[in-house]
Amino acid sequence: MNHCKRVLAGALSAAMLLGLSGGALAADKKSDTFTLGIYSTTDMHGKCYDLNPITGKEVTNSYLKVATAMKAEREANDGTILIDNGDIIQGTPIISYNMNMEGGKDNPMAICLRYIGYDALVLGNHEFNFSQDVQQIFYDMLSDETDRYPGTPVDVVCANYIDVKTQEPKMDPYKVMTFQVGGKDFKVGILGLENVNVPNWDLPSHYEGADFVHEGNTERSYAYEWVNYWQKELREEQKCDFVIVSAHSGEGGDAVGAGDQGAVGDVSAEFNKENQVAHLIQNTTGIDMVVAGHNHVPGVSTFQNADGKDVPVVNGGTSTLTKTVVTIKKDGSFTIGQSENLDLTGYENDAGLKALMEPYYERTVPFVNEEIGTLSGDWDSVTDLFHVESDTMNLVHEAQLWATGADVSLASPVANKDFCISQLLGSKAKGPISLKDCYSFYKYDNNLLYMVEMTGRQLKDWLEDCVKDYTVAEDGTITGGGFGTDQLYGISYDVYLGNPEGVRVANLVYQGKPVTAEQTFKVAVNSYRLSANAAGDEYGWYAVTGITMGSDKVLWDGSVSEEFGSIGGSVTLIIAEYIKALTAQGKEITPPEPRSLWTLNAATSAEALAPVTRLEFVEALYQAQNDGKPAAAAVADFTDLTENNDAVNWAYTHGIAAGNGEGQFLPDAPVTREQAVVMLLRYDVAREQGPSGAWATRVPYTDAANASAWASEAMMWNVLKGYLSADASGNFRPQGDLTAADLDAALAVLAAEQ
Repeated sequence: MNHCKRVLAGALSAAMLLGLSGGALAADKKSDTFTLGIYSTTDMHGKCYDLNPITGKEVTNSYLKVATAMKAEREANDGTILIDNGDIIQGTPIISYNMNMEGGKDNPMAICLRYIGYDALVLGNHEFNFSQDVQQIFYDMLSDETDRYPGTPVDVVCANYIDVKTQEPKMDPYKVMTFQVGGKDFKVGILGLENVNVPNWDLPSHYEGADFVHEGNTERSYAYEWVNYWQKELREEQKCDFVIVSAHSGEGGDAVGAGDQGAVGDVSAEFNKENQVAHLIQNTTGIDMVVAGHNHVPGVSTFQNADGKDVPVVNGGTSTLTKTVVTIKKDGSFTIGQSENLDLTGYENDAGLKALMEPYYERTVPFVNEEIGTLSGDWDSVTDLFHVESDTMNLVHEAQLWATGADVSLASPVANKDFCISQLLGSKAKGPISLKDCYSFYKYDNNLLYMVEMTGRQLKDWLEDCVKDYTVAEDGTITGGGFGTDQLYGISYDVYLGNPEGVRVANLVYQGKPVTAEQTFKVAVNSYRLSANAAGDEYGWYAVTGITMGSDKVLWDGSVSEEFGSIGGSVTLIIAEYIKALTAQGKEITPPEPRSLWTLNAATSAEALAPVTRLEFVEALYQAQNDGKPAAAAVADFTDLTENNDAVNWAYTHGIAAGNGEGQFLPDAPVTREQAVVMLLRYDVAREQGPSGAWATRVPYTDAANASAWASEAMMWNVLKGYLSADASGNFRPQGDLTAADLDAALAVLAAEQ
């Protein structure tokens, strides 16, 4: 599969043609050395013009700068390779307007790549934010060989976008470029790899019938793909002298958050599916250079491969042009020079490309600047949107409820850093609000709105999963939160970070009544949650809810709805439509009257620490087993019970609780933790899910010796089942009181089994 750079087919001047030539079919050169400049950009996110339509400020690192830089670089080298590493058709109002309002027709980003003379584009995850039809318009523009578009065709390469039926790539997996060095061919292979976590973020319909690894690649690693599919083909069959892997993945370490990251630092050796470039290099051979991206971290790094060879890694990090010069000798040997990140701010804007992009800018400006309503009222100044309930987020939730008709709304703050709506008013009593302002407090217009059915238990469990993102410093300061940290609107609740994980969310109340586990709600939620599935579940949504895009729990899809299908179901644009609707009713946009309240506390809730009595514990187990239905059981004759109790009768009949041996049940006595695990073991035996045969396991608790002899078997059973956890020091506290938080944790384990 040998791909050569095609003949230029654009309507450019002769001078421009000279600027874009070079690369795949360079003229014969019989000198001793040949300099090959390898350049890349990544995560440019729609930066195709020198002005931001929302702020009016200069964009100092756009493709206009890349065009200028590459003219100079092509003149300085015997040959060049230019790669874009993906995430290009999302991220600015200009490309958003084109994709959402014009269906991607005459895509400006395709024109940028063609004009500049890119040799290859590797898919980024944001390419899958859109329907397959809209994606295809972009790819067709890149490959067009007529004179319809300026510039040269650009090859799209992606080796791990796999058709699940045929197990073949849906696009060309690689491109081979041939250079003449001393009268001999020197072949460079460019292999493209998409981020394997696309199913975590995008709708299945956007990659229907495909996955991002081959069958059998259960770890979802690039190393598996390279070793089993592409190393032999590129090295032996295509006989490449030099191989570049361009991977839309970070070097390693932590997953990407909502904003730009810091400089490249130490990379974790632990395998990370989202950012696995280091893992790829360290576990393979045969790769000479890697282009990384996705994590928005510009930099140059080096990792040793499995043979101990140094492999350079470049990352343009959304703002720079990477440069690596390879010096090739006529015998085919080569030397890789020091890589660098070229600062695009030092280059002029290319006038020709700016002229091509100007109509897109001119169409976008009136769209984003259109006044859609009038702000007034006393908006709060909260900018710490993850940690404090705010008017800004409440407006987002109100828009989601208005559009869907849902009972409650889930959303995480995605506003610009340190932004709140009151800033739009300043000291004025009233002021206009426009679409560009909506982008300020909901910047990801690729989030689409849906409505699903969830139970009270699912909502609480999801919130419990979300609040794991928070941490509490020694001084009580709360930090943390990110795109996976949703807030719930329409149900009041409290979060106590001092409680154990799994029991931090308390006091859920809907319309004045406590939320029950079985209660069902219509929930507004964005598409990034529903794109999760068993294969990709970065934030844990699927593990908690089991709800996917194809689930019958999906009640409404904004992207195909009659009301919002024309704007793609975009949350940002729906917020604007909500504001327009209020304006049409003659209303000004004022702070919403909250439908619910939530608090985030560093402390522990008193309720969670409250001791559980014997009667409360038995009744909780009875509820878990029988769902509150009366059970046929013998009547327990305890002298200290004034009336018949179904739960006590059930526990007595099944040998779960037998009293103190003196005819008393002791209903108000606190249950100790060792008593609780004994009753949980008896409970499991009664339902035929207890231990059988000869068995034993080590009890790892630091204070295990303090447990009573009669509780030893139950302590071992608890180790296996995980009903009750030890504290941070490893102490189980067998004689300590069972707390409400402990009971909730044990019941959660039971619920997960049913």
